[in-house]
Formats: sequence, structure tokens, C-alpha cells
Amino acid sequence: MKAKITTWAIRLLIGLLILLALAYLVRSSLVPARTAGLFLDYAEGVDWIPAPQNPLFDGGSIEFAGYDPVQLAGPDMGEWEEMVIVSFSSDDRYEDFLKRIEAHQGLSRYNLSLFMPGYEQRMFANWMLRRDRGNDSVNIDDRATIDEAIPANPHYVDRWQDIFAGAYRGEIVLLNFVSRNKDMGDAEGAEDAEELEKQYSKPAMRILGRMGAQLAAVGSVEEVVVGPEPRQHDEYGFGHYPSVDAFEVVFTARGRLALVPTRNKAMNADRSVGYWLKPYAPFKLTAKDP
Repeated sequence: MKAKITTWAIRLLIGLLILLALAYLVRSSLVPARTAGLFLDYAEGVDWIPAPQNPLFDGGSIEFAGYDPVQLAGPDMGEWEEMVIVSFSSDDRYEDFLKRIEAHQGLSRYNLSLFMPGYEQRMFANWMLRRDRGNDSVNIDDRATIDEAIPANPHYVDRWQDIFAGAYRGEIVLLNFVSRNKDMGDAEGAEDAEELEKQYSKPAMRILGRMGAQLAAVGSVEEVVVGPEPRQHDEYGFGHYPSVDAFEVVFTARGRLALVPTRNKAMNADRSVGYWLKPYAPFKLTAKDP
């Protein structure tokens, strides 16, 4: 009897190992060979083609694209016209793209970093966000004023105010490029920074979900290929809001603001960078979830 149980246990273990190997092979075949994150600035006077239609990206798959990025935090990285995430199924296609973009006459400059997308992380986070969509138990009524909520950095105050006072009221994407604080004293380190980030993100995500927000992209930054060293962040996360008004509710919610100091302690403010931009039509929430 014991021998039979042992035999079945071994068979079950072997079966599980085979399933795990197959799952790994399937995932490996679906994950792109390379994923690039780009900031693009076109030459003055050039009638440039929006990223979703631009042949520059032929051979790749655009995972996200938006226009008119406005920087809101971090060291000044200059002005840009587009931000694009594009993936390539092979190294050869990626190398071909590098040659095309280097030779592109319409670009005045570009920054390019290699990303490692967190597809499973994004899928799980968006599932959690959808669970709280319209959830009246999430408190969004206790809110600060916009001026109270705006970070104190004088370089970006006007840009924050322009978001809420401007004529544009459509979908908005907040791009967060985070560098963790790895120098938090002898008793604290990177692991503690991650824990501090979780203390902020768990309640904040419920407020985002309540207002219909989703994650447009999330992952880690592997290396800077073209661009300044300050582009070397630890991770990125793009929060996608259905409207400026929805973002205003999240931005001013006291439940989120109370935890901002906790998040800031985990971040290296001198190396973390933030933007807002408008998503192109194929990447709008209404296009994905009509």
C-alpha cells in the first residue's frame, strides 16, 4: 500500500513538473525578445506621423503610445512630443529598428531604454482595480484642495495646476519612473523601501479602482540605450484615468495624501521622474473597454 502511494506521489510530482515546464515554454514564446521605451522629439517644421501609424515602428508591436508628455517631477529631462513602448519578437527586428531610428531624418532627438514588462503584475493589478470600480465603500468624499495636494517643488507647480485648469478634460495617463531609495540608514534597505511602497499602494489602488483607473503599463527598466544616465530608473508604472476629473478625485483624496510621505520615503526623489500625457486613440480605456 505504501509503495502504491509513493508511486502515485512520484507520478503526480512528475506531472506537475511537466506542466510547469510547458507553462514556462508557452510564456517564453509569448514574451517579446526586446521591449523599448522611447521619448521622441521631432525636428521643427516636420509634419510627423503619430506613433500608431508611423512606419518607423514597423516590425514591432506598439504596446502603449501617447502624445504631449508634460513633466511633473524629477530632474528636468527636457520637452518631448511622444512616449512609446514598442516590443519586438526577435533581436534581429530590434536591431533593425535601432538602425531605422538612428537614420530617421525627422527626429531631432530621442531617448531609448530597454524595459522588462510585468505582464502578469499588470493583469493582476487591473483585476484588483476593476473589483473596486464604483465601490461606494471606498471613501472619495474626504478631499483636500488642489493647491494642498500639489507637491511643493516650485519648478512644477504651474504644470500641475494646468492639468486641472486646462480645457482638456479627456483621458489622462500618469507616467511614473521610480528609483527606489537604497540608502535609508543602517537598519533599512531596499527591501524596506518595497514595504513602504506597498503601504502606500494598497489603499491608493482602491481609490484608483473606485474612479475607474487602470494600469496602462508596469515593469522594470533594464538599461538606458540612448539617453542621459538619470533615465536609469528601477521600475515604471503608468496609471490610466478615464478623465481629468477622475484623476482630480484620486489626486486630492485625503486617504491617498496621508500616505504620500510613506511613498516618498521609499523613493529617491532626485532620480524619480513623472509625466502626464494624452493617450492615442488605440490605447484609450474606451477602446479597450467600451
